[in-house]
Amino acid sequence: MNKVTVVFDENRDVKNVLGLCPDVNLYTGRKQFIEKFGNPTTLEEDLLILGAAIFATDLAIKRGQQHNFIRSIELTIPVVNLPAFQNVSEDIIYALHVLSGDAWKIKFVRRPGRPEWTKDWGPQQTGKVLLFSGGLDSFAAAVSLANETTRIQLVSHVTANQVISGTQDYLTDYLNRALGGKFSRVAFRVTGIGKPTKGFPFPQDKDREETQRTRSFMFLCLAGLVARRQEYHDVVMIAENGQMAIHLPLSAGRISAFSTHTAHPEFVTLMSSILSKILNYKINIENPFLYKTKSEVVKLILPKHKEVIAQTVSCWRANRVSNYHHCGICVPCLIRRIALESNGIALPEYERDLLQENVAQLSADDDGKRNLVDLCEFINSFKQNQSLAELQLLFPELATDSYDVGRVIRMYKRFAIEALTVFKAYPEVLKIMG
Repeated sequence: MNKVTVVFDENRDVKNVLGLCPDVNLYTGRKQFIEKFGNPTTLEEDLLILGAAIFATDLAIKRGQQHNFIRSIELTIPVVNLPAFQNVSEDIIYALHVLSGDAWKIKFVRRPGRPEWTKDWGPQQTGKVLLFSGGLDSFAAAVSLANETTRIQLVSHVTANQVISGTQDYLTDYLNRALGGKFSRVAFRVTGIGKPTKGFPFPQDKDREETQRTRSFMFLCLAGLVARRQEYHDVVMIAENGQMAIHLPLSAGRISAFSTHTAHPEFVTLMSSILSKILNYKINIENPFLYKTKSEVVKLILPKHKEVIAQTVSCWRANRVSNYHHCGICVPCLIRRIALESNGIALPEYERDLLQENVAQLSADDDGKRNLVDLCEFINSFKQNQSLAELQLLFPELATDSYDVGRVIRMYKRFAIEALTVFKAYPEVLKIMG
């Protein structure tokens, strides 16, 4: 069991657990919240700390291989508004399991302070809150929203990654220039950072967990807080194409904990309920792209915003790539490339031009080969005219009430057609398609 606890006393001696001390080795976004809205209430601060502590804990505990991939984590968090969090503790634990596949235990304990007074929030304001990552999907959502409403609040998460923060800044400026100044943005810095001289160490980058699967929990906590302060309802949006939101496992080896669910509909529904209960304020979270392929999302910004696409970042490894913004071998890079090239857009943005390589001759442990082979296997599953029962045998996750299964299958079939159209230009890829 990996034990982590949040502490507020910088002089406290933390033994046998990872100690997270807000404003010391845990950045919660409180500074940016104050700059935008003034001092947080105790409830708002509790939620900032919850989201940050979960994200930092996820970063700090590196996964093992195969049977050690799933982690057991116990996180203790002192909160002032204890009943509000105890009321949803089991829901939070389940939401984190859906997200990360790990076994979480969240212990809320009382922290001294005055609970937030119940407030009668004013009438609903016109506007929307959008999670803005700097990726293609969130950019396309921002463009689409500009046609529907006059006020759009972008919420971003930043760390020390200059590539991502620079991308977010550039795209925000572009959106306001191109679409009439409808956008404002608040960027929260949330992360763990080592302060060993103060008795609060934190793993360095090379020792951190790379998957960051709980980031969307933290991200939505921030968006929920912003929506309440802006008095927006039914407006928190997490924009993710259906391929990555549903994220059926590409192969049997990626089933369950080995497949990410950062924008899965079940998680999105859970977070709507969790945030609404904690904040005592109705928060509806929606994904407007749930049944769209990435290629269909790209079409929403063509042709007017075509030149800006190169400035967006989709790569899971963007902060580890030199001279490029995309590694070219992770699954999001491959999905992005198919989406762009199926729309006639070819960009020299990849560190490795995997589709041009002799993939069959690459070593079995090559990450690019493994990802592309699994993706090709997945595409083959949907290019055939299989029944729902046959597909559910291949993908047990299709036996669910979390989404419209028929629409999801049709979406993946469209993706298979898009991918095969692109792959016709790459003989080495066609060889491994079989």
